[in-house]
Amino acid sequence: MNSLMTREELGGGGGCMAESVAPARRPSQQQQLQQQQQQQQQQQQQQQHAWFSGILTHEDFMEVNPHQARFLQQLRELSAQKQHILGDNSLSPDDKARQLHNLAFPTHDGTGMPTRVEDLGLTFQFCPSSKVYGFDAVDLKPGGEQDEVTLDNIEEYTELLADFCLHTGIRRQMEAFRAGFCKVFPMEKLGAFSCEEVRLMLCGEQNPVWSREDVLNYTEPKLGYTRDSPGFQRFVNVLVDMTGSERKAFLQFTTGCSSLPPGGLANLHPRLTVVRKVDASDGSFPSVNTCAHYLKLPDYSSEALLRERLLAATREKGFHLN
Repeated sequence: MNSLMTREELGGGGGCMAESVAPARRPSQQQQLQQQQQQQQQQQQQQQHAWFSGILTHEDFMEVNPHQARFLQQLRELSAQKQHILGDNSLSPDDKARQLHNLAFPTHDGTGMPTRVEDLGLTFQFCPSSKVYGFDAVDLKPGGEQDEVTLDNIEEYTELLADFCLHTGIRRQMEAFRAGFCKVFPMEKLGAFSCEEVRLMLCGEQNPVWSREDVLNYTEPKLGYTRDSPGFQRFVNVLVDMTGSERKAFLQFTTGCSSLPPGGLANLHPRLTVVRKVDASDGSFPSVNTCAHYLKLPDYSSEALLRERLLAATREKGFHLN
């Protein structure tokens, strides 16, 4: 009986225990729900910026923010040294601990004390160099301001920093760019074109090429020049013999753009017009009305002199030549 009562009491007690621990399970369920919500939010964020994920590289970051990019590279190199030490089976645990403790950034000039990552006072918070963009600092993870960067978590910090600078931190700007671009050309239809074809449509021919026939057919001599004029024929010869860089400089000088539209000179509008510069001697330089593609060319006495003066004008690009 006592044994039975004890079991009943225990059973009753077990029920009471169940009731007492039930509230303790609720936070755990809430935590699971919060984790699921966080995972869903992360997946949504990844889907939102997945279209440009992987496009931007460290080299792009170096062009935009060279100081931050170099620092990130130094952190990655320090992390690689750490992993090399940890993976060196020839070192004893004491040797590994000693080398890890001495692991630091080298000084630029080779003098002074090396700086350990813990000495930098870094936290998991991104602080921009300017407040122009509307924020003082952004936590790279929840509570990042209180979480110090050490050699133990340097990999996590470099990963979050790179992700913020190249992905999550610029997502709104990239989405705005995409929205604006899609108003001109829907991105889902770009799959029919190669990268080279898209660049050609947007930026024109980056390596302009033309033949003698192109220059004769799509260049208009006027006001003192005809297609049979010796001065215009010398001009055609000079254009045909130009190098790639000289052609780009010539186009920049005469049209304001160093490239040609798709299709070359045939699709340059307005057409390149060449007129004889009035009261100009061999000492004069060509001048141009860029908006109208209107080249005012002196009637030089020789082809060599024309080439010299024309190339000099394309290099200087000064308005004083008018």
